[in-house]
Amino acid sequence: MSVRAAIYCRISEDQQDGWGVGDQEEHCRRLADVMEWDVVGVYVDNDLGATKRNRKPRPDYERLKQAITAGLIDAVLVTELSRLHRRPLEWHQFRDLAVPFKVKIKSLTDYIDLETGEGVFAANLRADIDEEEAEQIRRRVLRRTLSDAKAGKPASGGYRGFGYETSDDGTLVIVEEEAHLIREATTRLLRGETLGGICADWQARGITTPTGGLWRPTPLRQSLMRPALIGYRDHPVAGRVRGIWPPILSEDEWERLQVLFSDPERQNHGRVNVRTYLLTGFVSCGRCGKPLRGGPRQGGERTYTCRKDVGFQGCGGLRRKADLVEKEVVARLLHRLDSEALRASLVAVDDAADATDREEIAWCKARLTRLADDYADDVLTKPEYLRQKARITERKEAAERRRDARQTNYALASLVYEPVREEWERNDLDWRRALIAATIESVTVHPQRGRVFDPDAIEVLWKDHVRA
Repeated sequence: MSVRAAIYCRISEDQQDGWGVGDQEEHCRRLADVMEWDVVGVYVDNDLGATKRNRKPRPDYERLKQAITAGLIDAVLVTELSRLHRRPLEWHQFRDLAVPFKVKIKSLTDYIDLETGEGVFAANLRADIDEEEAEQIRRRVLRRTLSDAKAGKPASGGYRGFGYETSDDGTLVIVEEEAHLIREATTRLLRGETLGGICADWQARGITTPTGGLWRPTPLRQSLMRPALIGYRDHPVAGRVRGIWPPILSEDEWERLQVLFSDPERQNHGRVNVRTYLLTGFVSCGRCGKPLRGGPRQGGERTYTCRKDVGFQGCGGLRRKADLVEKEVVARLLHRLDSEALRASLVAVDDAADATDREEIAWCKARLTRLADDYADDVLTKPEYLRQKARITERKEAAERRRDARQTNYALASLVYEPVREEWERNDLDWRRALIAATIESVTVHPQRGRVFDPDAIEVLWKDHVRA
């Protein structure tokens, strides 16, 4: 009766210099010819480690065990015994499963017959040796990655990051077309557009991710948050270190993006942003002071309404046509932005101020950490710790307020030299709302007499507290 043999192949990230699964299968088939065994199945687990630190399931390894217990396999072929397992516990479990079926195991250098005590002893010893070897490999990999990080080399493995590709010498080079898109997205976001709006535009233009997929808000946000874009990389031991590749964004631009992404008002936690009304969040009822809600009446007419319903606390006594309210507010906004006094007050993005505040915030965070360590080590008493913590926290919050105040004005910065009305028509709802947020504190719709729309019933409170 011929021996029914199964081939098992596996390669993991810590074996990048070894054979691929295709090479393993070819060598195992040659072994089968030498042993005169019939190959009845091939089981492959690719990019799955088998060390004690790896607990990821190996689907084909489990299928192999099931085939053994079903009596379908008499022998297993591998290039090295460590392909099957490197944890002694896992080997003992496999051995106990295979012994009743008298399974033979053949590698390029070993032959284990589980019917003999010598064969079992040799396999036990081999499993212990393989585990220690795997641990040594892991330590070498960790030392290499730490050395690479300290030398400023990019992290290896994983998908290619948008904006860069890896050169022959292992560093990163800029993909100019993608770098242009990154700068475009950064400018648009800082001017008030949303991730969703940019993704929709890129999808319409046929722009895809490095893997060929459609751009979505979360992947785009993650791509723009990578420190690689400013020439840095993070390592759990070395911390943030400067890389040897060229940056795509300036540190100031990247820092503004991080501030933008950390704004809780922009985080919808996966919910779809369906806002389609220009003044939602800005407009309120002149009767009760509650927010007016945008929504269509029967027949589809857009309105702002003070709703009195479950979940709404309005008075229910005020409604206006949305188009008329928005037209009036926009007319006042554009007139105000066209004024020479306001345009003269608009300032360009202040990179120097941003850098100064960023350094101040970083210093305060480091100082607060040292204070906590000193308190834990009994260098400071509790009153001393609390007093110094309060002073430094106040400095940090003041720097953050200055930074955030400038952030809200970046939508206005592009208007210094641009015709306001042309910019308004050219940009989308997100940009328009950002402009409103930078200039308008609130819009109040007061009661009016009669059914004819009365512009005088609309009151705008500007950011400088002037009412119009």
